[in-house]
Amino acid sequence: MKKRLILALVLAFVFPLSLAASPLSDTTAVIEEQEVVVVGAPSVDTTVVQTFEWKELLVGQPASDADYDFRRTERPLNKRWSYMGGHYAGASLFYNGLVQDLGHLRLPPDAGWMHLASNSIGVDLNPLDFVLVSNRHFGLITGLGFEINNFRFENNIGITQNDQGYIVPDETYNQNGITLDKSKLTTVYMNIPLLVEFKIGRSGGYVNGGVVGGLRLSSHTKVKTESPSTIEKSHRGLNLRNFHYGVHLQGGYRNYGIVAKYYPQSIFTTGGGPDVRQVNIGIILTL
Repeated sequence: MKKRLILALVLAFVFPLSLAASPLSDTTAVIEEQEVVVVGAPSVDTTVVQTFEWKELLVGQPASDADYDFRRTERPLNKRWSYMGGHYAGASLFYNGLVQDLGHLRLPPDAGWMHLASNSIGVDLNPLDFVLVSNRHFGLITGLGFEINNFRFENNIGITQNDQGYIVPDETYNQNGITLDKSKLTTVYMNIPLLVEFKIGRSGGYVNGGVVGGLRLSSHTKVKTESPSTIEKSHRGLNLRNFHYGVHLQGGYRNYGIVAKYYPQSIFTTGGGPDVRQVNIGIILTL
């Protein structure tokens, strides 16, 4: 009888001490009113913690299990989106087109001589992009780009100003019996976009769109004659706009995409040349 009494006293004294010596870990997850309350989150990188959602845990489940479960079952955010921004920085190759407007995808009557060849290829070089506002599926993006346009004329004809200062085809080559082998108009703009970008699901797809404005850095015409073989460039008297603005639309998968731009104003100043608008359609490889 005495042995049983002593054993009961010992157990009554030792059991509370063992509980006090090994309390629940500071990182134990507890469920209260259908919510998971975590006291002292697991010691992992802060950025990683923000990219995961907590997994519902059993009451009293050890922190090591909690850490293992939420890392094993949840998918992290795309780090490219979190740190590198959107899909503007990179390089694109596109076809330069001239149209009357989007409702009339042809040249106006007074600009029939400006038909472009199939090798009217331009290049966009966009070294930078910045995310202004973003979350997991949306971003407001700006950046810096350089747009190089090459309008190659199908009829190999030069351009010049008439007596009224209006851009017209240069007939002096034909009048002098000189045949042109190539002719083109080149413009270079520094562009700044403002784009809204959306991620599509979890596959890496995206679509963005917005406006772009640019400052003309340089421009020139270039003609190559056959006989005699010469190359002539002209940087003056082109009546081109110093500023342009347009609409940018782009979509793709990861670093590959299709891009289109449309500028709703004429490439020439008002009254300075035919009322023709620029359209670019091409492919882009983003950084």
